[in-house]
Amino acid sequence: MNVEKKFDTEKIIGKAVKILFVTLLMVISIFVLSVKVPEMEYVTSTIEHLDESRDRVMTFSGATLTASTAISLLPKDWANPLANSLADMNKYFVFMFATIFLEKLIVVEGIRISFVYIIPAACTLFILSILLQKEKIKEWAIKFLILGLAVICVIPFSTHFTQKVGADYLAYVDETMAEANKGAEKVYEVKAENEEEDVFLDKISDVFVTAFQGVKDLFTYFNNLIKKCINSIAMMIVITFVVPLFILVFFRWLLNELFSVHLNIQVPQIKENYIVKKISGKIEETVNEKE
Repeated sequence: MNVEKKFDTEKIIGKAVKILFVTLLMVISIFVLSVKVPEMEYVTSTIEHLDESRDRVMTFSGATLTASTAISLLPKDWANPLANSLADMNKYFVFMFATIFLEKLIVVEGIRISFVYIIPAACTLFILSILLQKEKIKEWAIKFLILGLAVICVIPFSTHFTQKVGADYLAYVDETMAEANKGAEKVYEVKAENEEEDVFLDKISDVFVTAFQGVKDLFTYFNNLIKKCINSIAMMIVITFVVPLFILVFFRWLLNELFSVHLNIQVPQIKENYIVKKISGKIEETVNEKE
């Protein structure tokens, strides 16, 4: 009888220790981490990098529109397809701009929401799973915890990762933007000086041959510019969307593996047993003294 009573006491105390530990984590998450983490340099620099990416997208969009308008001043049978190709690229810029805006929103608001709501919700579900002894509730607690950690970690990590790995590719994008703006400026400059179409075409061809190395005529120049714009857009989509998505999938898979195999979201067993035995021993001594 005493053995069974002692076992029940240890079991109750073990649950109490777990609940106390999870409650402490919940309080720290709400009142400490939700305030301190958004102010960390790692997070603030992430926001700065996202602002730089947004400005680059907007600048690139403006450069392609400017180049498209400039090309439309050239002979219509040749210029219209190229001008339309450049103008159509803006739908990709809208997509990239929306992606960057969403990423910034996740960093600015999502991190705070994770610490204040998502992680505490996971802790609450875990406490309920202890009290009700329901594994299904515990599974939902783990899912909420994975979601919270993903919101906190994925965007900052992917942003810093792409900034380091994609530096050379971003330099190529900046070079393409500069080339598009320079070409458009040359067209507008010559157009302003030569109103007649025949004179304008002769003049603009001479300008492009002398102004840009390796360019035999303006047709070759703008054809190459469109190819560079396509390459640059592909690079930016990979940097702003594909890489963060890949990191999110990998991070989710990694956490699922860790939680399903190694983590059990509990107080370390050695310490828990030590604490439980200490407390149950004290209770048993008190009961014996009273008897």
